[in-house]
Amino acid sequence: MGFVEDETPWCGGHVSARVRCVRANNPSPMTYVGTNSWIVAEPGAKECVVIDPAPAGEQVQRILATCGEAGLRIGAIVATHDHPDHIEGIPELVAATGAPVYAPRTSRINQLLQKRGFVKCGGAKRACSEGAEGTGAVEVGSAGELDSGGLPHSCEEKAGWGADAQALPKGAFRPFEGAPEFEVIALPGHSEDSVGLFLPAEQSLFTGDVLFRHGPTVVFHPDGVLASYFASLDTLERLVREGKVQYFYPGHGYPIDDPLPIIEATRKHRVDRLNQVKEALNAGTLAEPDALFDAVYQGVNPALRMPSIRSIRAQLKFLGI
Repeated sequence: MGFVEDETPWCGGHVSARVRCVRANNPSPMTYVGTNSWIVAEPGAKECVVIDPAPAGEQVQRILATCGEAGLRIGAIVATHDHPDHIEGIPELVAATGAPVYAPRTSRINQLLQKRGFVKCGGAKRACSEGAEGTGAVEVGSAGELDSGGLPHSCEEKAGWGADAQALPKGAFRPFEGAPEFEVIALPGHSEDSVGLFLPAEQSLFTGDVLFRHGPTVVFHPDGVLASYFASLDTLERLVREGKVQYFYPGHGYPIDDPLPIIEATRKHRVDRLNQVKEALNAGTLAEPDALFDAVYQGVNPALRMPSIRSIRAQLKFLGI
């Protein structure tokens, strides 16, 4: 067994007692059928955690609508890593809900928030129209109501609302009382900041872009490091073999209910690519990414040339070239 080619595209939905998926309408060679935004709440709870809300616009509206239909307020927003297709909806979701933001690396998210006009005001954080375009009101239905400035009515009363994303702690993570209990697990390689969010109550792990059911991910050199990626695959395998994790919820595509064959297929793909690069170099191909792409990545979608070159650079670094 190995990667799974799905005849029917993944559409998201209510996938378990605690987990819902809103799949974004942003298909591309990089995002597959679209980004998975995850809504996680304890059964019967009124407040939820949203993971990887992106892109902005329609996807944020759909997240808010899904939460509203379920009677859930958004109590926290979490990113598995800071690539645009996982964080671009955060400012709009903050504007609609006032929820705090948590991420393994915060600088890029804070730049997005500042660009949207979020600043600290008197110890609380809110959107400021001075020198910015403002937040714009977002319809949230039963999830909450906005005041005329695009802020939830309760936001000004919440010390620390809004602007600055907070660093995810290592290990146990429960962003508010009544929230699901997570464990933050470092999974670098695709990017230096990639993490998994382990949900012990369901033996499941939100993996961001570390592992996909449908095919391999990219090692985004220089931020992504191949040695780190191999180590992260080892971490995933250990979690499964120890019986700690049974299900993976990836950033794109279907959930993974049989992880070990996917982990092994991913590892084999990376090793095979390394061997192909070494063979091409031994055959006289220049140690340059463009030349190696033409020699090794024949048949790959041309739209994936630049991401593939990132992976080639990571391979060359791994080989000490």
